[in-house]
Amino acid sequence: MSLRVNKESGVVYNPVFLQILEDIPGGVTIRTDRFKTTTQEIKKGALLHEDLTSVGLYNVVKTAKVIHAVASDATIMYVDPRNEFVVGEYIGGFGTVHAPTILTITPGLVSNAVLLKSKPLKGVASGAILFEGAVAATNTPLYVASAVLRDTVEVRRDGVTTLLDNLFAGAVVRGTVDESEMPYFVTAADKVALTARIRFA
Repeated sequence: MSLRVNKESGVVYNPVFLQILEDIPGGVTIRTDRFKTTTQEIKKGALLHEDLTSVGLYNVVKTAKVIHAVASDATIMYVDPRNEFVVGEYIGGFGTVHAPTILTITPGLVSNAVLLKSKPLKGVASGAILFEGAVAATNTPLYVASAVLRDTVEVRRDGVTTLLDNLFAGAVVRGTVDESEMPYFVTAADKVALTARIRFA
């Protein structure tokens, strides 16, 4: 009887990244105080923004997709549950309308109901991609993407609500991604910011 050894490839298909050309040497640290209390992990493909106040610190770029069209007099909108928005943040993407404050968020399997502190002055079309606003008085994004999360990172463990410290992760700055496989939605502004380095397929 003889021993037979079969060689196996260690290559694993990564559905988010079609090609990785460059990442940040040594990785990055992700800011942990911006997640929902129910968030267990941030999946690979999330967009990151470099925090200019601390070297190597990055923020997750928050976006949401509108599920149902919003009337001009509505104070509630329904968004895809794949988002990291929390109460008290500003949500923008209403054209020239100022970003209103999120008053409450009701989790749902199909969508999240978001109650706005100040109703949008114009209607919002179904499928519109919203972003986290910098302040209520403007419709400027708080963060614009500068990198893409390379691997899924754990935020909380085993149902514990406390955040894990020092979330170290890899971040891709040059390559090709499959947009349909990304965990969150991508705004036009984020695509423009990454155009020279990240190709969206």
